[in-house]
Amino acid sequence: MMIRTQGYRRPAALTLLAAVLLAGLSIGPAQADPEPGDNGKLVMVLDSSGSMKEPAGDGQTKIVAARTALTRVVNKLPEASQVGLRVYGATVFKRSQPGACTDTQLTVPIGTGNRPQLLSAISKYKPYGETPIGYSLQQAAKDLGPSGQRTIVLVSDGEATCAPEPCEVARSIAKQGIDLKIDVVGFRVGAKARSQLQCVAREGRGDYYDADSTIDLEAGLDRLSTRAFRPFRLSGTPVEGGPQQEGAPVLAPGLYSDKFGAEKVAKYYLVKRTIAGSTLRAGVSFRNPAGGSDVVESKTQLSTIEGDDCGWSYPHNYGSDEGLATGVASSWKETQDECATADQLVLTVSHGDKQLVATPFELRIDEEPPVSTTTGLPDEAEEPTWKSMPGSTPREIVPGSSFPDAPLLSPGSYRTTLMPGEVQLYKVKVDWGQRLQAQVSVPQMGAALGKAFDGIRYLDVNLISPTGDEVFATFAKGAPGGAYKKVALTSRGTVHGVVSKEIRYLNRTGANSYNTGTSQPGEYYVLVSLSKKTQAPQPFAMPMTLTVGLQGTAGAGKPEYVDGATPVSGDSVTPSATPTDEPSDKPSGDKTEAGGPVQDSGSSSSDDGTPVGLIAGLGGGGVLLALLGAWAVLRLRNKKAVATAHPASYPQPGPYPQQPGWQHPNQPNHPNQPNYPNQGPPQNPQQGPAPR
Repeated sequence: MMIRTQGYRRPAALTLLAAVLLAGLSIGPAQADPEPGDNGKLVMVLDSSGSMKEPAGDGQTKIVAARTALTRVVNKLPEASQVGLRVYGATVFKRSQPGACTDTQLTVPIGTGNRPQLLSAISKYKPYGETPIGYSLQQAAKDLGPSGQRTIVLVSDGEATCAPEPCEVARSIAKQGIDLKIDVVGFRVGAKARSQLQCVAREGRGDYYDADSTIDLEAGLDRLSTRAFRPFRLSGTPVEGGPQQEGAPVLAPGLYSDKFGAEKVAKYYLVKRTIAGSTLRAGVSFRNPAGGSDVVESKTQLSTIEGDDCGWSYPHNYGSDEGLATGVASSWKETQDECATADQLVLTVSHGDKQLVATPFELRIDEEPPVSTTTGLPDEAEEPTWKSMPGSTPREIVPGSSFPDAPLLSPGSYRTTLMPGEVQLYKVKVDWGQRLQAQVSVPQMGAALGKAFDGIRYLDVNLISPTGDEVFATFAKGAPGGAYKKVALTSRGTVHGVVSKEIRYLNRTGANSYNTGTSQPGEYYVLVSLSKKTQAPQPFAMPMTLTVGLQGTAGAGKPEYVDGATPVSGDSVTPSATPTDEPSDKPSGDKTEAGGPVQDSGSSSSDDGTPVGLIAGLGGGGVLLALLGAWAVLRLRNKKAVATAHPASYPQPGPYPQQPGWQHPNQPNHPNQPNYPNQGPPQNPQQGPAPR
């Protein structure tokens, strides 16, 4: 699934556990799915010293808070995750006694399917002796072995009371390889202990978190969970695009993966039409490499064999640097021409950014049959009005970090956490006659989170269509927080909602993406992100509740495709060079009300078997969210609207004007504003990024 920007560019602690999964994978340049079994290892190193008897700040002792948080996280661990538990200060009471400074035990060896053992060890976890942090880290590194993705999560409520010095040990451990990191949680620590623990995290290439209460602890756990560090995942059959049109691989509808070529060198594919008169959509998605610009210099284009343009887009980047970039080109036009009738079209994927060289991308090709007739179909949908969604008890959910691992949600409420710079994805099946609503609620922050939050950030809530269009309705009425997808967030928290238009076939006659993007049913995506401050290095996790709802009657206004043909979704078929009879995965015809039954989507693995990672339940506390990156300036050209294989009298969209300031690109034309400078023939992305 990719985000379509057709013809324009969108503006663009016990935390110990959290690392629980493959929690140690650092996010770097986009990469394909890891090899089977390459799921990483995690060992949690817990403080069992006598000071854990002290209050946790919320009526509990530190040890009770630790057990609570650890138990919740372990219960979410996928069976396939390789996790172990080590404690220190658990058997020798005084430093003067023999073995006090080597008092550390691997109570649960690193392995898979060991949840019962972990829970049992946690229940026996009691405050007792000294704090041999350095020695415990040395032993934890041995537990993990010499290779692979390895993570140590250290939880301590004070400074070390034994040699060796923890910071020096962390520096030595870091030399064992870039795939080993140390995350640290300081639980109600003083200034001296905080400084020491921060040094351990810094030298160990990890993160440090402060926790002042059980709520803060649970939020921190989520930040260190697998989902925060899981690499961007690619799906699809590997394919290699050609250096030119001649000899390029022939692709049928399906899901593929490839890599960008050398700078300013395009890759070519021939897209095979398997249904006469169909609409072909080709989408590209990738992770913008670390250090990249928010303006992604890449282009996705469909054209005829003779070189006539059919549709194009400049992928939009969600995130200031390591964001998720996507774009979709469509062959749909109002009139019948070669774009609608040719047996093959040429797909070109190009870029002008040296940072994208060799970056992997996912390529999805969808095909939609022409309709028999548009007579009797509902007109283009009016601007939607927000409808209040009844509350329900939130269920914990693990958000996706890319399209393949986005969890499927039913109407209802879900709770999780959001970190600065993170992009979360969820999917919801939406049928003909329905519209999607999504609301994010952020509570007022607690003390530790308030300090880390540091001022104002931006919360971005967006809706993305199955084919990649940004479809939140700009002029929706009554939506919480206003009509825009982005709102300023303060320590007081917020409630913000977005809504799509009702799914109707004739929405494709509209001029903007929130019209054309809601012209097909399927799996729509909810995207949530939080802005990241470059001058605020302390990480944190903000509790949030996501509520999704569907309004309208499923199946209303469903068109008939010619000869009973079925749309072919690129992510639901096995790629081949021949036509496929596989039906797409479509929503049922049942009517679903907003706030209805909540589907239990908190499974521990994705559909493809990929471990998804735990989530820390949180409740209360926290805050913040936001928008990532700056808006990249829009690009657009006059493009004929969508089309059926049988011509119909559809109004032509007008030229798209540039909007000033924070105005969203979906806004209609304004007579006093100039046309957008990129109108007309497609612009060459190699000429440089759009003006900002």
